Amino acid sequence: MRNSTEQEPRRSRWIGGGAVIVAALALAAFSTTPAAAAAGGPETVTDDYESVNWSCGYPMQIEGTSTSTFRERSDPHGGDRTLSYERFEYHETWTNEDGEKFSISGRALQKDLKVTPLGGSLYQVTAQLSGQRGVVMAGDEVLARDRGLVRFTFTHDIETGAREFLGVRFNGPHPGFETDLCKIVAPVVGTASAEFHTPRPLGTTEASMGYYEYLPPSYGEVGGGSPLLVVANGYGENGDGSAEGLDRLLFTGIPRFIDVGGWPLDRPLVVLSTQHIEQPPGLGPVCEDVPWFGSCVMQLQHDLGHPPVSPCTTPDELRDFIEFATGRYDVDPDRVYLTGLSCGAFGTWEYLAEFGDDQVAAAVPIAGEGRPAWATSACALGDVAIWAIHGELDPDVNPAGSIEPITSLSGCAGVAPERAKLSIYPGLGHDGWDQAYSGSEGDDIYSWMLGFTRD
Repeated sequence: MRNSTEQEPRRSRWIGGGAVIVAALALAAFSTTPAAAAAGGPETVTDDYESVNWSCGYPMQIEGTSTSTFRERSDPHGGDRTLSYERFEYHETWTNEDGEKFSISGRALQKDLKVTPLGGSLYQVTAQLSGQRGVVMAGDEVLARDRGLVRFTFTHDIETGAREFLGVRFNGPHPGFETDLCKIVAPVVGTASAEFHTPRPLGTTEASMGYYEYLPPSYGEVGGGSPLLVVANGYGENGDGSAEGLDRLLFTGIPRFIDVGGWPLDRPLVVLSTQHIEQPPGLGPVCEDVPWFGSCVMQLQHDLGHPPVSPCTTPDELRDFIEFATGRYDVDPDRVYLTGLSCGAFGTWEYLAEFGDDQVAAAVPIAGEGRPAWATSACALGDVAIWAIHGELDPDVNPAGSIEPITSLSGCAGVAPERAKLSIYPGLGHDGWDQAYSGSEGDDIYSWMLGFTRD
């Protein structure tokens, strides 16, 4: 149950990729052995590459070229330090399914790493990049430009290879460092979904939770009301429900995709993304140093009856919020759907075990622990259609927390296969929500949910 924001940092995917390039270049220079430090001519490498990127919530085809010129020399002041010189440039074209595109390009110079011994095999390294950091363009229009000096600091253990990023400083304009690339390019390749996304802080409505509200363009024009999707947050998005605290919901998952223009405007769902408030001091260190500590914490919360100090959204919170939402909004009470990631997925499982289909027609828990819910309600969970999703290699919440309850539920009398679905994403750890919510793994959870109506 790691902080789910660690999976998708708020910083721009463009900048994040550049940071990786810088760190890799710095490490390559720093890791050069003294025996290789003799002066030599520059070496130039050109690489063509392509990939598909779903980080904005929709597929983008990337085609790019990078060129790097590298040279190293001995420190003219003596000693065994290797000094490096690296000049690189790159150009990428990103194209969506409709053929709309933008480009990212940049060039920079890095030289003369500063290396400070910290004892033993551990060193602190400072890498500097100067020059034009990067430009995002759509045709002849500049969408964003970063330029000036960037300085990265990290530690590196030359024996184990372990490294820790310590921070970054920059001089000059760097809008890409504070803005998600997907939001920058949304006017060109995305949608206007952010225009329909509104924070509703705790205390500004009758709800017992703060939340983000998304009303589709079709809202208010649907006979019988729009379908409603309630989203329960992960532990990393917990907050105090204030306007500032609600911004944590925009770090990942469905709220982020809406915020960065990655949500289709023709998707008819009203989306209300809730924020759980964890009361201090939490549940304590009971689950430290145990395998799958997230599963341990979730089991503990279940066993304690979901007290106010619970780290995860509780069943009562979800029941009360759905009651509020169906009374406040023009939605169809028979087409209410529930999803959650990590802690929110556990809360979803627990809600289903306690309240069944009293309010909800279908649910999608992602990377949550569902075995306590199965132990409580068993085949009664089949009253609601469930599609559980989990990363195969999740080290925090045991994948068995999705596999076992769905496998057992599939064996219950009267539970059709489409009402007990399971997706295990190969190679993923405590993750899977962005893949599920974007559809990058081929799962269309939205059409599936909309296929169910509460009896």
